[in-house]
Amino acid sequence: MNELVRTFHSDVHGEQQEQIPCPLCGASDGETVLVARDLIFARPGGYSLLRCKGCSMQYVNPRPTGAALGAHYPDDYFGYSLHEDAPRFMQPFLRAMARGISLRRLGYLEEVAGPIGAGAELLDVGCGVNRLLECIKEERGVVGQGLDFKPEIVEYVRSRLQMPIEQGELASAGFAEGRFDTIFMMEYLEHELDPRAVLNEARRVIKTGGHLALELPHIDSFAGRFFGRFWWNLDIPRHLMFFTPETLRQMLDQCGFELLSVKPFTLPLYIGMSMVQALGLRHWRKHQALYPVLGALLSAPTLPFQFLLPEFIFVVARAK
Repeated sequence: MNELVRTFHSDVHGEQQEQIPCPLCGASDGETVLVARDLIFARPGGYSLLRCKGCSMQYVNPRPTGAALGAHYPDDYFGYSLHEDAPRFMQPFLRAMARGISLRRLGYLEEVAGPIGAGAELLDVGCGVNRLLECIKEERGVVGQGLDFKPEIVEYVRSRLQMPIEQGELASAGFAEGRFDTIFMMEYLEHELDPRAVLNEARRVIKTGGHLALELPHIDSFAGRFFGRFWWNLDIPRHLMFFTPETLRQMLDQCGFELLSVKPFTLPLYIGMSMVQALGLRHWRKHQALYPVLGALLSAPTLPFQFLLPEFIFVVARAK
């Protein structure tokens, strides 16, 4: 299966949608796992999450077309939030939290791939406001290349951070073959309409022996199974693909990568945010101030056990 074959639908609850076969094996015999709504921005309509009967890949189908997806990424989407826009008393906390996340990601990568050396060529696909590459610049003295499709974010990174960034998608960026030593895709691949095409292009632009670092929702986690359509990390329809370690290993192998490491982990507030949604508060945009407060309160009793409740996987693969 080299290219995802799409069948387009007419207007469905205000957007154009498309039907696809399994993105991993190409079969068309998926069974419905759940039907979810957009609980974050409360846009209309329901979306079916299917599990392929042949390979167990889970994916949203039917789903918004590429043109329709833009409406699901408003300016206040999490990945584009700036610390400067938060209340002043919150800004130090947000900066410390963002730096902690970036240091964790750097540590997970270097545990497997070794320290990032001077002169290493790095690429962060879907970099957002560039927090990871900014941290690596501070910690390792290496300036990486960012890539994001949002024009306002690209301008912020260029003008405020003065770091290199391109606007667009990996397929259209035109990077030279074998340029990069390491490519990051942090909470990115699950958003992609065609993850195979993205991974194939990543293999083209990465050096043989280079490393690919992925961070993804862990749908087979306890929280993913227990909360179902109210799982905070489900985030349908922005999240379109849900990999297990095995389905990810298969797709990476097909695209020229060897899976080296899968590290499950969680973030302290996540299980509480799922509880908030399960209890009935389901419009993040309308209740932005209330969500994290309630999430923190509900998460508190689980803190001693959160290492047993991973909701993400951090994956490192090597280009073959």
